[in-house]
Amino acid sequence: MARQTVIRELAKTRQFVVVALEDFPQDPKKFLTEENEYDLNQVARLASAMGVAAVLEGKVLNIKAKRMGDSVGLIRELRAQVSTQVRVRIYAGKNGKEILNEMRSADTEAVTTRVAERGDITNSLSEDPELVRAAIRKAFLGAVPNVVRAVEKLSWEGRVAMVAGERIFVNAGRLSGLQVGDILKVTDEGDDVYDPDSGRFIGTAPGRLKGTIEVVSYFGKDGAIAIIHSGSGFQENDRVELY
Repeated sequence: MARQTVIRELAKTRQFVVVALEDFPQDPKKFLTEENEYDLNQVARLASAMGVAAVLEGKVLNIKAKRMGDSVGLIRELRAQVSTQVRVRIYAGKNGKEILNEMRSADTEAVTTRVAERGDITNSLSEDPELVRAAIRKAFLGAVPNVVRAVEKLSWEGRVAMVAGERIFVNAGRLSGLQVGDILKVTDEGDDVYDPDSGRFIGTAPGRLKGTIEVVSYFGKDGAIAIIHSGSGFQENDRVELY
């Protein structure tokens, strides 16, 4: 539920194309560590081969519930409060580096007669988990603006996979959101720039512009075939971006 909420909010920005887990060449669960944490460096590099700009992980760190209200009386009104803390991590696909690591907290409250009847908030919440889900959704939604800002630093990019005469094969296609007719610019590799004080990733400096290509068809699971629109000297592994 929380995952779908985040995906829906990101989709509303019209800046994201979400790749389904089943489209990954390997099961991401293979990259779980002994601490039950994803090795996002490895997952990001796997995603990069598909033309994915970044991978995002959301994790619920803790959930606490408490009861508030008058404990006297056979029938009484009690309030249930759920507090949750979540973490969002984002790694850049290109270099496997972390570009966001943020924790968010949120509280939700509800009046529940079941707590009063049973006198046990744990039983109540186990039967009505919507309160827990609401707190989790609220916490993750609070992180969405910073997710957008972090990924905006990473303009979408693909790579030239092969050059065959006038045809340029790109390692991103329909799944990555490319459309037939899209004009892409091709550049040399740029340099990653980091803040000298914090060490945080600022962005990638643009490389030398070689020219533009036009998407004419798709190939494979997520590849595109383009023709030269302008320029020359295109080579394998050149950087490709929307023009």
